[in-house]
Amino acid sequence: MRQRLSTIPMQVHLRRWLLVACLFNHTVFAGDVSEKINALIHEQLPHATVGIHVKDAESNAVIYSKYSNKLLVPASGMKLFTAAAALYYFGPKHQFETKLSEKNQNIYLTFGGDPSLSKRDLTALIAELKNHNITHIRGNFVLDTSRFKAPYYPNGISYEDLGWYYAAPDTAVMLDENTETYIVHAKKRGDLIQIKPKNTQPALTLINQVVTVSHEQANKHCNLDIEIKSHNTLRLYGCLAINEQPRLIYLSVPDPNLLATQRIQQALKQNNIRLDGKIITGHTPSNTKHIAHVLSPVLSDLVGHMLKKSDNLYANALTKQLGFAVMHEGNHKQGAFAITKIILQHTKLDMTQVDLADGMGTRYNLVTPKHMTDLLTAIYHDNTLRPIFFTALPKAGVSGNLQERMQKTALDKHVLAKTGTMHDMSSLSGYMIDAEGSKLIFSIIINGVNQPIRRAKALEESILLILHGR
Repeated sequence: MRQRLSTIPMQVHLRRWLLVACLFNHTVFAGDVSEKINALIHEQLPHATVGIHVKDAESNAVIYSKYSNKLLVPASGMKLFTAAAALYYFGPKHQFETKLSEKNQNIYLTFGGDPSLSKRDLTALIAELKNHNITHIRGNFVLDTSRFKAPYYPNGISYEDLGWYYAAPDTAVMLDENTETYIVHAKKRGDLIQIKPKNTQPALTLINQVVTVSHEQANKHCNLDIEIKSHNTLRLYGCLAINEQPRLIYLSVPDPNLLATQRIQQALKQNNIRLDGKIITGHTPSNTKHIAHVLSPVLSDLVGHMLKKSDNLYANALTKQLGFAVMHEGNHKQGAFAITKIILQHTKLDMTQVDLADGMGTRYNLVTPKHMTDLLTAIYHDNTLRPIFFTALPKAGVSGNLQERMQKTALDKHVLAKTGTMHDMSSLSGYMIDAEGSKLIFSIIINGVNQPIRRAKALEESILLILHGR
């Protein structure tokens, strides 16, 4: 019996063959990428937990996945959720206000939780009293700090972090990020370090008990530690490694209200404004007479600073702002609830498995790499948020916490991502353009690092290099 000739056109056969060939090549390609990445992880950090999820931004096709549904601690990677929620809710042009007003011979200074407010802004605001012919305050000068509630540190903050700039208290009063900068010299072993304020009027009183030691002793036997005492006094004790060159350290101001009070007293004196009453805390009545105000930069700029610098105070402030706006209570717990609620309203993320405890990214937060890429995907396909995030995220070799990373590699200027770092964990989540010009969305979260954290950073970059050249 003769075989029946096919009636299917040759073009259809060719298309089918090409489709099969493409699928075969993609499978082999993906397998090759997986083998390389798996081997790299086994070689570099075999005892750590490395969760990865990578997909094509346009097709949504998964390129590589490892423990992508495992809950891990992303550290400051959680700031992506905070940034997205704030932009979704407030809008990119929103500004926070610090307001000066009067009623019944009292002056009211209402702090609106602006994390960018500076001592210079506060001084200029007080000077507006004289510009409005107010040279004698017969009542009290009332500080309204009620917008943000205690506690002023997220629950996941470690005790040893207190006193350092990245754990500055997030009261509604934030002046120069509630941080002071000091210049430190540690030249002679066995001597106390020399420490001088960078500013002429520092907010802190320091008790210096820090001894200069060798690098080996500092690495293995002692640290520079901080004890918080009353009246914005810090006791520095322990050791610091010898170094011929001066270095900068950044210390937090434990009592921002006291700092604000001192600055107001100085500004009143400079402007020859007499105060009969006292500087106290209280609430601003609803019908005060407006005198002057200071507005923060627009929210998109605040988010840009927060993401590029991984600024914890900015993240905590935005979290409490969302708690106040959505839940009518400006604390961390209500802020975290508000972030979850807003993300659910604006994206298709499954937030039931996300443990979001705060906005800065303490170790109390848990998320999967897939959750991170799902959020980044929602941002990528949002015409309002995408350009803001593409500007705000650190760029490899160029800006923020990626400025010194990936330089002189194929990744230079081709990665936009948020970092996350603690002593035993690291994460990197964002966007990448590969060698073919395709846009990838990725999240790498590494927990349980028992080696110097730079090894985890190097692994992140090696994984991205494999994906870039695949």
